[in-house]
Amino acid sequence: MKDKSELLDLGHSPITSQWKALEASGEDVPAIYHDGELISENVWSWVLKTIGAPFTAPFAPYPTYDDPANNGIFKIQSETENTATIGILADWASNTKESQLIAQQVGTENDYNIHLGDTYFIGKHDEIAANFFPENQGSWPYGKSGSFALAGNHEMYSSGKSFYTELLPRMGTSGQTQKAGFFCLENDYWRIIGLDTGYESLLPPLHLAPNPALDITPEQKHWLQDVVQLNADKRGIILLSHHQCFSAFEAEFPGPMNSISTLMNPGRDLIWLWGHEHWFSVYGANKMHNGANVFARCVGNSGMPVELYVQGGIKRPKNNMPHSPENRNLVIYDQRQREVINGNIPLGHNGYVIAALNGANLTLSYYDDNGGGGAGRKLLEEKWTIDTGTGKLTAQSIYDFTANGINTAAQQLSPFIGAELKDAITAI
Repeated sequence: MKDKSELLDLGHSPITSQWKALEASGEDVPAIYHDGELISENVWSWVLKTIGAPFTAPFAPYPTYDDPANNGIFKIQSETENTATIGILADWASNTKESQLIAQQVGTENDYNIHLGDTYFIGKHDEIAANFFPENQGSWPYGKSGSFALAGNHEMYSSGKSFYTELLPRMGTSGQTQKAGFFCLENDYWRIIGLDTGYESLLPPLHLAPNPALDITPEQKHWLQDVVQLNADKRGIILLSHHQCFSAFEAEFPGPMNSISTLMNPGRDLIWLWGHEHWFSVYGANKMHNGANVFARCVGNSGMPVELYVQGGIKRPKNNMPHSPENRNLVIYDQRQREVINGNIPLGHNGYVIAALNGANLTLSYYDDNGGGGAGRKLLEEKWTIDTGTGKLTAQSIYDFTANGINTAAQQLSPFIGAELKDAITAI
């Protein structure tokens, strides 16, 4: 298990992640070696086998759904027709006590649980196993009917091979395997579509820096257009990805949103949940090129330390706000402090999302880690409906459970627009 201090200031650097993985490779090694042999064998073996991984192309050939019997569309299986609960975690696979607590709180009673990517430090075999394989004491909470996973940039620091060849065979449903880094989970009213933004996330040819031009792969575009038939369907759309298409805090990766825009008629609004950034934030409407609205939420705080800093007496996410004049219509972000470690490093809360489908109605509930124990604590709840005749997505309500003493154990979330969240639906 990692201590969270190992993951501080990790950022998104492959060099830092490789060095951290090298340091970690001296831990939890097999007891069959003598001490001296163990240190030198373990470190140099790791160097020879994996240090060159970031300098190689992503794992190939790119996995797709090439079997007509498994085209990547998964029918939601639940006890009651057109209802389901789905846990959504991002940047969770850090193998820390915090990530294990989140896994316990999410639980295995949801119909499905989904990971939005990033296995730390570099997504190699033993890290995948330590987080996801029960026989290796992995704590991932597999849902009653299945689980799904997306790739982040950290899986690609070791070429993505373990993600595509070892983790994905364990994902999907009991009768249908997730064979590619993308999927569609659907019922009669909703389609939850996972996109692989990890595969092209590192800048070629050395794969040592983030690729600002990352996009979904051509295989995904073909699948969305011809198999999923994204443009022809009127069900509600919830997109999932690891990387953010826009941000009030960090770099933006607009490629996936621009691609989605070309595959859909104007006017089909959608909800988009992503990770990569390690704090919970909620955005009002942002426009795609085709004129449709995207309602984005960053939920990448499920396992990594949520590093805060203080500016003018106000705690903010570490990277603060960039110089975007409108901050991408940011509605709220979570600046609450959970603890201070190493004497002077304030950390925020880890958390997760539960999506509840009930016919044409969708409820998204956002939880935090409850200060380190017990059940997850609900912070925010929003409700939506879809008209499957027209494809119109309508926001019904959004409510801050930390305001006005409703949840006295929590501090109020930061309403960026200066309004209480129960009234912020007008901004969304």
